[in-house]
Amino acid sequence: MDQPSLIKRLLKYFGIFIVLIILWVIQPFTYENIDAGNVGIKINLYGSDRGVDNITIVTGRVWYNTWTTKIVEFPTYTQSVDYDPFVVTTKDAAEFKVDPKLNYHVNATMVPQIYRQYRKPLNEIEQQFMRNTIYDAYRIVANSFSSDSVMSNREKFEDRIQNILTKNLSKDGFIYDQLTSAITPPESLRQMIDEKNASIQARLKAENQAKQADAEAKVKLATAT
Repeated sequence: MDQPSLIKRLLKYFGIFIVLIILWVIQPFTYENIDAGNVGIKINLYGSDRGVDNITIVTGRVWYNTWTTKIVEFPTYTQSVDYDPFVVTTKDAAEFKVDPKLNYHVNATMVPQIYRQYRKPLNEIEQQFMRNTIYDAYRIVANSFSSDSVMSNREKFEDRIQNILTKNLSKDGFIYDQLTSAITPPESLRQMIDEKNASIQARLKAENQAKQADAEAKVKLATAT
């Protein structure tokens, strides 16, 4: 074979090789591993059944065409969200600062509904819908309590909030696990509580001193006789 023919053949093979490399780089097929504790949904982007009306729940290793299909993954294990504090008002117009922390998990069977309704990542749902739901629960319950009753009936106050959150979160696919919150009363109420506690402590101390003095008097009387 003469040299020009060899060069021509090599250039042909090289061109084929370059084309194959380009095809490999731009080819749309890939896979994604849906880890344990997560649920994936496969969404068709084109065709008559495209969009959120045709969503399939998938797990494990999923092969798909990136040009026509999208995979969105949702964690189903427990999530913990520490929210920024906010203020709610009781029915006697006292302002309480609330610093809530929510533990919840996603209902795996309702992941398609969650995506259809919100079409946002989970962290955005947490900071928008779920935060508003928590705030509304505290606002509604606080508005039915006086400032004194919030502090004296703390367990009842938080039970009502839990009931509202359980109901409102579950209907949208989120399962309530636990809510912890630091509730700070207004300064005036806090001062009243401190004064009341100090008064109780002073009364108990006075009663103990009186009992001790009475006991000592009885001992002296018994000794004298």
